[in-house]
Amino acid sequence: MLKNLFKKTSTADLINASEDADVVLRLMFEIAISDGNLDESELKIIKERAMIVSGEDKKVSSIIKKIIDEAQESVSFYPYVKKINETHNDNEKKDLLKILWELVTADSIIDAYEENLYFKIAELLKIKRSIANQIKQQNSA
Repeated sequence: MLKNLFKKTSTADLINASEDADVVLRLMFEIAISDGNLDESELKIIKERAMIVSGEDKKVSSIIKKIIDEAQESVSFYPYVKKINETHNDNEKKDLLKILWELVTADSIIDAYEENLYFKIAELLKIKRSIANQIKQQNSA
């Protein structure tokens, strides 16, 4: 299920799986650092997702470094959200929200900044707040 989020099947608008993964991992990183702290449990989740999508030629550490570098240079993650909106269906976006909520709760502390960013990303992904809230409730247990 989650692998589908990182790997698109052959369609007319197929995008490179590593580019797709970079977009998703970037949003994951933004959620993780939104409280001003990258917790070890959050980094572990990001590394696990990077491992799923890393090819033989890419190492997880280089993927993580690229994401960190992009986050430091960028002032907005809107281009990443836009790309997801162009390439993912609603079910894939909901799967992404599940992953993002997993990051929010990874350190057992639901920080207000992380929670607000989660809902902001859901809004930008054109997922209704009620659905984002359902995902949050289902994955908080």
